[in-house]
Amino acid sequence: MKTLEVEDLIKMDLGKLNEELVATKKELFKIKFEVKGGHSKSANLIRNYKKYAAQIKTIQKERNLKA
Repeated sequence: MKTLEVEDLIKMDLGKLNEELVATKKELFKIKFEVKGGHSKSANLIRNYKKYAAQIKTIQKERNLKA
């Protein structure tokens, strides 16, 4: 899964942001199991996906506060 830039996330509507967040959480779940199982050596992907999920949540919260 390729992460989007923050500018692209800001342009998305809330429905697409929710879909992106769900997909990110699923990917994060898979990566955690791969790293713990020893199948993947790139533990830094966990950090990157957590950061990406936090960016999405922040944008959602900002929109909810504006409404």
